[in-house]
Amino acid sequence: MANLPFRRLVFYLHKRFHNAPSSSKTLKSSAIKDNRMTETRNNRQINTINCSNSTSNQSFCVEYLTNSCGLSLHSAISISKKVKLADKNKPHFDSVVSFFKSHNFSDAHIVQLIEKRPAVLHCRIGSNIEPKIHFLLENGFQGLLLPEFVVSAPDIFYRSLNNQLRPMMTLLKKVISCPEKILLAVRRRKWIVGADNEQMQQNLDYLIEQGVSKQRVEALLVWEPVCMCVDTSRVKYGVEKLKTMGILPSNTMYVHTLRVILYMTKFSWERKLKVFENLGWSYDDFISSFKKNPYCLGYSEEKLKQSVDYFVNTVKLDREIIVANPQLLGYSLKKRIVPRYIIWKVLEERNLNPSKLVWMFYISEKVFLERYVARYFDTNPDLLRIYQTSKEKPITYQSC
Repeated sequence: MANLPFRRLVFYLHKRFHNAPSSSKTLKSSAIKDNRMTETRNNRQINTINCSNSTSNQSFCVEYLTNSCGLSLHSAISISKKVKLADKNKPHFDSVVSFFKSHNFSDAHIVQLIEKRPAVLHCRIGSNIEPKIHFLLENGFQGLLLPEFVVSAPDIFYRSLNNQLRPMMTLLKKVISCPEKILLAVRRRKWIVGADNEQMQQNLDYLIEQGVSKQRVEALLVWEPVCMCVDTSRVKYGVEKLKTMGILPSNTMYVHTLRVILYMTKFSWERKLKVFENLGWSYDDFISSFKKNPYCLGYSEEKLKQSVDYFVNTVKLDREIIVANPQLLGYSLKKRIVPRYIIWKVLEERNLNPSKLVWMFYISEKVFLERYVARYFDTNPDLLRIYQTSKEKPITYQSC
């Protein structure tokens, strides 16, 4: 019992020095928890404010695009998710729109331009838009050609005038005879305004050295400018490949055959050759058809098989006629070949002396109806019904 006070003292000291840190930790933990709760509340308030601001900005964007720029509500809502337009910058946006309108941009042009590149509203007029507009005017894009060019290639406002646009325009004007044709090239491949003009110059120089006329080089650049942007080694391969087939620069189809060759790999060429060989064509038949219609190599294997099958087994055309008229392979069987052949057969059976069958496949729909349907309407009113019905019937194929 004498030791009881001592034990109480030990217990007190133990409680004093061992429980105190635990209490401190509890206080610290409580403080941290309070801080986190405060921070969470602050973040929620900030997010609410930001969300409110974002909603306000998007609302202004939609309203501005519809009321000031003429976009449809659907288009404006879609664009408002991609570009930010703040109310405070409205005077600048107004000045951009006004500038374009002062240079023959119609409301439709403004809509097309903003739908393609809404960020153009942020572009500076004095250092970006105006110098490039004046540059185009100086290069012959007057009147409606100006807005049509800009709408076709809105990326000019994101290209360097001196390092990209000016050198490219100089190159194009050397080969292409007028602004209208340059516009055609840009419409086909808008990225041409920022293409590697040095690479293009090398390819153009090489073709001219090989005897390709300036007129044909122009046609190639206008209708398929991408061909002039490939590596020069590829262009050289294409030129040499055509030489081995006897296709020279003087050939009227030279540009078209070159376009196809530049798009095809060696593997694709050999695979397409195999398809024609499986249809019973010789290598000479293949090359002959390619010279006349190089785009026949772009038809699918199924399309070629079905067409050859119908011409050989149903129409009874000799292979030589098909080889001499490879354009026939590209026509739609259901919409063109089959209905016209049926009408030709009806006219033949009724002794109405239809003209050459192959020629009937070539003419336009309007001419065909006038000469082979409407012409006999008084005596053969059922021809139109037969023609329309034949387009609805399913086509069956036989094995070649």
